[in-house]
Amino acid sequence: MPALLRNCLIALFFTAACLPISAHAKPWETLNPQQKEALAPLSGTWNSLSEQQQANFLSYAQRYPKLNAQQQQRLHSRLEAWSKLTPEQRKRAREKYKAYKKLPAEKREAVKKMVREQQAASGVPPTSPAQ
Repeated sequence: MPALLRNCLIALFFTAACLPISAHAKPWETLNPQQKEALAPLSGTWNSLSEQQQANFLSYAQRYPKLNAQQQQRLHSRLEAWSKLTPEQRKRAREKYKAYKKLPAEKREAVKKMVREQQAASGVPPTSPAQ
């Protein structure tokens, strides 16, 4: 159960709405070196992503150079975790994220606290909040 909750938190990071950068899906080979560096954990699955998913991830790549080394590493680890989820797990994570976003702020904080406590009890290192 803690792994599922951790994955949901990871999904929170990745399902934020972003404006599309491109109207067409871009093959991995056409990405510039900066984009490839930022999105390296997705290299194996990039070409199978939808246009909207690619656009969302490209927005992260655009901000990547401004991140410090720790933030860049955190982004890579979250991208790697996301890329390992099955389509069904991703779908469930998105649904949970939508439900989470509808909660009042105090309930969202309670959920975060519960997840941190479960992670601590299971020995899973806590994820620091996205910056």
